[in-house]
Amino acid sequence: MSTLLYLKMLFAGTGIVGLGVVLYKNTVPTEEEVVAKFSPEVRQKYYQEKAFRDASEHDNKLYELIQSNAQSSRPAWMLSDTVDPACVIRERDRASWSATALNKAQMAAQNKMIEERERLRKMEKEEEKSKGKWFQIW
Repeated sequence: MSTLLYLKMLFAGTGIVGLGVVLYKNTVPTEEEVVAKFSPEVRQKYYQEKAFRDASEHDNKLYELIQSNAQSSRPAWMLSDTVDPACVIRERDRASWSATALNKAQMAAQNKMIEERERLRKMEKEEEKSKGKWFQIW
């Protein structure tokens, strides 16, 4: 009797898992379908970020170089002859220049806003001082 019970449980469990797999395959959209539903602005931002992620492949090359050197018996300062790590770092930096330029522009705009806010606060304080009360005890 217990064997029959185990077979029923196995059949029910397999059915539940199989139903989950079938529902997943039929209801979850692919990446292309999701991107196609984005608005043009969001789609453009998505492709820019994807290009930036792809540019980080250079970091992966440097990581692989470090791993291969760690497994070899050579000293750490003697790097592999096949890839120049400085070249890999330069390529990574070149890929991030556009993001750095964007960040610098954003920082400049924020600094300008902060300076303008401070200037306005100073002007308000000066106006308050100049108004003042016509009669003050202290």
